[in-house]
Amino acid sequence: MVKATLSEGAGPSEMAPESSPATAVGAHPGRASYFLRGTLALVFLLGFGIRLYGLKNPPLDFNAVVQLRSALIARGIYYRLDTSADPVLRQQAIGLGTLDPLEPSILESIVGFTDWVVGAENLWVSRIYTALFWVVGGIALFALARRMASFSASLLGVAFYLFLPFGVVASRSFQPDPGMVMWILLSAYAFYRWSEALDGPRRQAWTWCLLAGVLGGIAILVKVVAGFFIMGMLAGVVLYRVGLRRLFKLPYPWVTAFLTLAPSFFYYIFTHGSNSASYFTFWTLSFAHMLLTSKFYSSWLGMVNSLMGLTTFMAALIGVLLARKTVKPLLIGLWAGYGLFGLAWPYQYSTHDYYHLPLVALVGLSIVPLLDIVLRGLKETHVIWRVAAAAIFVFASGYSLWVARSQIYVGNNPSDPIAWRGVGEAIPPNSSFVALTGDYGYRLMYYGWRAPNAYWPGQDTLDMQQVHGNSPLDYPSYFASMSNGKDYFLVTAFSALDQQPQLKSILYEHYPIYKQGDGYILFDLKHPLSSP
Repeated sequence: MVKATLSEGAGPSEMAPESSPATAVGAHPGRASYFLRGTLALVFLLGFGIRLYGLKNPPLDFNAVVQLRSALIARGIYYRLDTSADPVLRQQAIGLGTLDPLEPSILESIVGFTDWVVGAENLWVSRIYTALFWVVGGIALFALARRMASFSASLLGVAFYLFLPFGVVASRSFQPDPGMVMWILLSAYAFYRWSEALDGPRRQAWTWCLLAGVLGGIAILVKVVAGFFIMGMLAGVVLYRVGLRRLFKLPYPWVTAFLTLAPSFFYYIFTHGSNSASYFTFWTLSFAHMLLTSKFYSSWLGMVNSLMGLTTFMAALIGVLLARKTVKPLLIGLWAGYGLFGLAWPYQYSTHDYYHLPLVALVGLSIVPLLDIVLRGLKETHVIWRVAAAAIFVFASGYSLWVARSQIYVGNNPSDPIAWRGVGEAIPPNSSFVALTGDYGYRLMYYGWRAPNAYWPGQDTLDMQQVHGNSPLDYPSYFASMSNGKDYFLVTAFSALDQQPQLKSILYEHYPIYKQGDGYILFDLKHPLSSP
């Protein structure tokens, strides 16, 4: 069976029937097909199962800021629906969950509604949804890969997509990105089918044109940065299959473009126009000067190397060069979208690993043509080398799953929620306070049910502001403005306090400690020891 798996190498248009490689090595004609399909089902089952490991762990193992933010929004939605809840608790949950929207709260609404249906808040429900999204995206990836390469090569591409440790940990997190990747992959399949149908029956061309537009529009609505990938694919397909001469003669490209852009245009421009403009101005235009520095590009490549290795990254790029001419424009459009995405958000791309989550899908798809050639070469070798190659692939998959499982296990800290509930209880009711705490105070908000009235910036935020062009912080005047009218100053991020000795001196020398416990100190701002 292993021999049959590795002997299949040709793509769908060039290869003989799928049973022929098995027949070449003496196997029953139908067994190779059964074995390959069984292996594919096992790969998807393992890919889904590993994402459910540690299902009920707190969402603190990866990108806790975004996960807790989504958790707060979902809890607020749940309590809005649950009119039978305690009125005080309900109002508090709704208030804590009312946060400035960065994108439509689609996943949060699904989770909140699910909680309402089952009658209890279950944060782990989000992991089931995001894991399912990632697997559905894998199905789309496999379907597209099969139209450009062999079953075995497509299988290995999906295995990379499902088993890469970074992809496993990131795609089970409570944030919109796994869903965005799913919709991008579904769109990619629809765009490719549309490009195939352009010279076929008009009805079929319209079907895939509309489907590509709808799926692309959903992807961008889930998270606007998907627009780089969707527009890249649209441009690639149009330039290759339609051409500039026919661009204004055929309605398909314009209909598809309208369907992809209309939902997000309505949401961001008409509903959240001012917020969207300020977000773009700060995160894109203000950091554009980073594009002129070599540090940005070295940090970008360093990030990629830490997530999957530069060898794999380069192999995927070579795979694009080896891809069939019918699929190459689509892959180039996806890669162009990835590059433009990084140029538009330079600070996040060089500092936030989850911004590279679409790269997992992109590499898993792009590496398939190269794997196809490797498998064809293996078909011509002695059976022992094919068995050895199969063993290498199995070992690599098993090792990736083990690493992913270990990262999930190490990232679990079940005592964290208990500690943060204690911090929330330590702060006197109805008091106002400034907080130097991690994750923008979301751990305190979610587990402690208390929201700081003001946040003191950590050193990473101060560093970012200096990259942005701000002058160094004037501690005395800034402290006076931040603490004015506040009752307490909460410190939970002690390493951040150590990085700011001026702030530490102000607090310890001029204000008494009201209360301290496991992981926190609460300074009394109402009764200073002396003037700072």
